[in-house]
Amino acid sequence: MRLKSALEDFEANTLGVVPGLLGRLSYVGSLRNDEGQYGHWGLAKVYGDEAAQRAIGASHRVLLSEILKKPLAALLKDVPASCAKEHLTEREFLATLAQSPPKPLSPAARAHLRSVLSALLALVENQDSANLPSALQPR
Repeated sequence: MRLKSALEDFEANTLGVVPGLLGRLSYVGSLRNDEGQYGHWGLAKVYGDEAAQRAIGASHRVLLSEILKKPLAALLKDVPASCAKEHLTEREFLATLAQSPPKPLSPAARAHLRSVLSALLALVENQDSANLPSALQPR
């Protein structure tokens, strides 16, 4: 008898070690293949493929919903932690997220996610230019 559902297991043991909300969205998106199926060997082995698909899909939808509800300031603070293990710059990480949105996604949610990621990218670029050594030079 299992003590956890596939969803509880996935969220606690897999997503629990992925840093950042955006990092978790990126990770779950990376589990999806071109046919729209999620691949997670361990979860499928323990709970069966169908239960694993449902659990990961549900988690993916919840993550997207959480991101779309978060204020930009909170998401901006999340970016460095989310991309740390990806070995990408913040710009590269956000561009990668923008290129592979979760599917299926309503046109409204797609547009909302695109605008959030575009705003985050602009804020990151603005932070980068504000932190340049030339910005510290007196005029």
